[in-house]
Amino acid sequence: MLFPLAFIFFMGISLYFTDVFVVGLIGDSQRRNGFLSYFALTVILLFASLGMNFVYAVRLIKVALCTGIILSAYGLLQVNGKDFVSWDNPYNSMISTLGNPNFASAMLALFFLIATFSLFIQKIPSYIKCGAILLSVVSIFLILQSESRQGLLVIFFGIIFYVCVFAYISLKKLRALIISFALISSVLVILGMLQKGPLSTLLYKDSVSVRGFYWRAGYEMFIDKPFTGVGLDRYGAYFKEFREVGYPLRYGFSLTSSNAHNTYIQFFSTGGIFVGVAYLLLVISVLVTGLKLVKRCQGDERKISLTLLTAWVGFQAQSLISIDNIGISVWCWLLSGTIYGLNLASLAEKNLRNFPKTIPKTKQKVHIEIFQPVLAVIFIIPFVAISILLYQAEFKSYVIRGLFQSQVTEDKALVEKYAKDLFANKLADPNYQFSAALSLVNIGKLSDSKVHINNLSNSDPRNLEYLSWLAKYEDEIPKNYSESIRIRNLIAVLDPWNASNYLEMGKLYKKNSDLAGMNRMLEKILSFAPNDDIARVAKQELA
Repeated sequence: MLFPLAFIFFMGISLYFTDVFVVGLIGDSQRRNGFLSYFALTVILLFASLGMNFVYAVRLIKVALCTGIILSAYGLLQVNGKDFVSWDNPYNSMISTLGNPNFASAMLALFFLIATFSLFIQKIPSYIKCGAILLSVVSIFLILQSESRQGLLVIFFGIIFYVCVFAYISLKKLRALIISFALISSVLVILGMLQKGPLSTLLYKDSVSVRGFYWRAGYEMFIDKPFTGVGLDRYGAYFKEFREVGYPLRYGFSLTSSNAHNTYIQFFSTGGIFVGVAYLLLVISVLVTGLKLVKRCQGDERKISLTLLTAWVGFQAQSLISIDNIGISVWCWLLSGTIYGLNLASLAEKNLRNFPKTIPKTKQKVHIEIFQPVLAVIFIIPFVAISILLYQAEFKSYVIRGLFQSQVTEDKALVEKYAKDLFANKLADPNYQFSAALSLVNIGKLSDSKVHINNLSNSDPRNLEYLSWLAKYEDEIPKNYSESIRIRNLIAVLDPWNASNYLEMGKLYKKNSDLAGMNRMLEKILSFAPNDDIARVAKQELA
């Protein structure tokens, strides 16, 4: 259990050095990949590792199959236009409950692997195997409907892994041939995803090129701050500073990313070398433990172990090109703990006769009845308190959003009241607070809004949304062009390849009768974006 404990220990240290503590604690908006999430995932891993055995592992497989069937049924409703939830969805309809076709296909692929290989487990009843067959067919259909390569990637590498391990253990005469074929196939698939080789027309998507920008930016963040990283879940705050100029020229100056789209790069860039290495060692430890477990076991126990390890490997394959979505990763951490637990159970079975001598049953009972409730209370109370504060902040934010356009006097008073509550909540998401501050403008509280946004900017000086709003405010309200220029110079440091910002600065210099500064901004735009529409506008307005 050293590696998961080391991982969460170094995550705690990285949290201490995170510049915006509340973001490091709860995570950036929507995904919430902060310290608390990984602490909870580590607890799940440890709990599973201490209490798992092969009887429970069969139950886990059954639960996974039932969950997969439910999500598949919901996916069928979505692709047939019968979704009973009105999602704010910019993608195709097959998003399941994960909000994105990529995540949905990856999740269904995990269930496909478990369903397919559970068919070989004798302890799984026949009626459940019938459900597993149905799940396998439907999940493949939905993955194809999602138009996402991630699910197919998970299935391919999962099957390759299962076949290779099975061949190595059980087909000694053919294992060299089978493993060689699997390795060649894997190389061709990877090359195809990178737009190389004979499979490129089938496997390449432009999103792979986009990920290259994310990965290189994450690498630069790690090089800049190798020991502490840029802060837990703070990738988005630093992305525009470290992105390459080709990214905004290809995808627009306003588009950004809040994640490296690679779990390993994400940990190294945001948590630093100690967090990154600890996670890497944790993954290697689970893999090695799982392989030893499969080799040691026989019969159904080997099939159970290999099925769960294969699903875990499938998740690791998609984590190389995807965001660590908690809805999927909770299964990975549960599987990690399960693999640890099954390994302990298999070792304990060999030494069963020695256990009563070393651990008396009376002491076990005292340990369970006294220490477990005490530890549970110690951990539960603070997390309940934190959860209440987080829920209140999110609830009030959505209430404000619903009242945003209202012209009723009573509603305006509610907006102001809930906004003040959000500002007073120390664990409120800063984006919720920013949204609340903007709502004050709509009810005629512009000066109050400016004060709150200025406070937010002081607490997070890197936030480009705050700085852009303040720059626009200084330009349009008091017409303090010098102050607006100062703020936009800060933006230029944090977002050096933003031609739109340089165009606004050029206009400000022109208003301030600083023609030299105006010409510098025009030259700056033309130096890296001469063929962009911004350059054409700049030539007209900064002439």
